[in-house]
Amino acid sequence: MKKQIAAVSMAAVLAAVSLSGCGGSSKTPNNDAGSTQTDQTTAASGQESSQTGSSGDKVTLNLCWWGNQTRNDVTKKAVDLYMSQNPNVEIKVEFTDWSGYWDKLSAMAAGGNLPDIIQQDYSYINQYQKSGQLADLTPFIESGVIDTSKIPDSIIESGSIDGKCYALSLGSNAPIMAYDKAIVEEAGVTIPEQMTISELYDISQQIYEKTGAKTYFDGGLNMMQIIARSGGSHLFDELNANDDTSSKVHFANVDRFSKAEFSISPDLLAEKNPDVVETKPLIDGTTWNDFSFSNQFISISNTAGRELGIAMYPTADNASNQSMYLKPSQFFSIAETSQNKEEAAKFINWFTNSVECNEILMAERGIPVNTEVAEAIKPKVDEVSQVVFDYIAAVGQVATPIDEPDPAGKGEVEALGKTTVEDLRYGDVTAEEAAANFVAESNRILTEAAK
Repeated sequence: MKKQIAAVSMAAVLAAVSLSGCGGSSKTPNNDAGSTQTDQTTAASGQESSQTGSSGDKVTLNLCWWGNQTRNDVTKKAVDLYMSQNPNVEIKVEFTDWSGYWDKLSAMAAGGNLPDIIQQDYSYINQYQKSGQLADLTPFIESGVIDTSKIPDSIIESGSIDGKCYALSLGSNAPIMAYDKAIVEEAGVTIPEQMTISELYDISQQIYEKTGAKTYFDGGLNMMQIIARSGGSHLFDELNANDDTSSKVHFANVDRFSKAEFSISPDLLAEKNPDVVETKPLIDGTTWNDFSFSNQFISISNTAGRELGIAMYPTADNASNQSMYLKPSQFFSIAETSQNKEEAAKFINWFTNSVECNEILMAERGIPVNTEVAEAIKPKVDEVSQVVFDYIAAVGQVATPIDEPDPAGKGEVEALGKTTVEDLRYGDVTAEEAAANFVAESNRILTEAAK
């Protein structure tokens, strides 16, 4: 286990160096020609457009995001189209997977070379806004550079802090449990739209006995937050108060599942890495299920190459509150250090409001926030995408309000949670010890981060 942690740490360090070329709004990135996750896109057409810079001079924008190969392909195709329509704009793009993105972005922020356009997550907006890293988009919204007339106010509010908008959501999203329909059918079980943790345990046992397929139980922060919401609480409120109520339940669940014969082993789980779409154990049938978010379902399904289903995250056995919620899938923000904020805002406006652009993206980042765009895209999406549209509609019928954006220090708490769960799965700590250590250390992290 310790070797695994060391390897991950070293990989993160190396990755942080490789992404440093993405930053700097007025500098050309120093991209590693040998990197498989770095791509610079150049203008491919000389067509004229009304969306040109005031001076007509060439403008270079840097754009970074996390994603899988499907997202990377469609985003680069969309960027190429934008540049063909805006020949004075060159957009240099760079991407990585989720597991290393935030370490890299943090290193870039520390070096003062954030990209002009940053893909942001709801969990990190407060942290980056508090440190003055994000530009206020409100002036561009008020001037019409970013048109929000067809975007619900709640979407704008989801990226706003203290009355100012710092991030524009790119789609609606919700937690999911994805599952292999063929395996479930072979086992003769029915997956409820939303089950309890104990129901998941029993179904997992039946599936293993009938098919031999293993179960993956989400030991991460997402599941811990679902447990807290099931009790009408919020995880970070509990951690700030040194309250271990939800943490004890969560780690007890992780321990229960990890000891079950039907669960994937910690060694194999580390090898598969469920944080990366291409290596998720569901992809090759090692497990019959996976936990993720709805905006990743298309990529997961395409990579698996077979029919998958969606169910809501399981809830606590004694839930007093509906734990499901709708979440902005991710945002685009503009770096405060960008020298081309208006050109960056024009691109975000196009990315959000252009039907032509979204016919390329096809809701890969979530259901489009522009209601007219969503209506235009829905009839054109394939069967897999239609499943996501229908799922978001179903969640919308029962969802309770999303938690406040996670506080500064969330990244460290999430990393601590992963390490704690790994220790628990390997039997290095008990569930009680895991909960006690996690809450105490999380409280320290959050207290320090709030100073």
